[in-house]
Amino acid sequence: MKNKLTVIMIVVGIIGSSILAGAAFGDVDHIKNLNELKSEFESKKKKLNEMPNQTPEEIEATVKAGKELKDLGKEVAKVERIVDPDREEEFANQLRSYIAGMKDSVSELKHMAEETKDSQYLKKAEELEKKVARYEKEQRAYLNKEQPGKTVKELRKELDIPAN
Repeated sequence: MKNKLTVIMIVVGIIGSSILAGAAFGDVDHIKNLNELKSEFESKKKKLNEMPNQTPEEIEATVKAGKELKDLGKEVAKVERIVDPDREEEFANQLRSYIAGMKDSVSELKHMAEETKDSQYLKKAEELEKKVARYEKEQRAYLNKEQPGKTVKELRKELDIPAN
């Protein structure tokens, strides 16, 4: 068991140092690295799930392998941010979330306008409804690929949606 763990640690060290060295020299193909890291992450995850954890030594080895997997996951996330800084894969979900949040705010503002008889809430609700309509229009265009000239970066800037 300790031999397996030692081999895993050595492999992780070699891969990690090669990634860092390549990044330092600027000659790394980040997409290739990302794919390799993801496949390594999945294989380590599978091994972790298959590890026995009955004795204290096995539990300790499992915990250690889990920590290594977590570190590898962090490395995968770093490389993903380099490859896709605008987080294009998450953009559609994020846009849908923003629209849902604004719709909830509109209904809350209308409710407050009715409760307090204050027209200010109604004005804010109308302004927000216009913004929701604009976001929905952009969402439809993005999902249907109607606007080939607009990138996720441009849409994020126009709609003021930050990349997390």
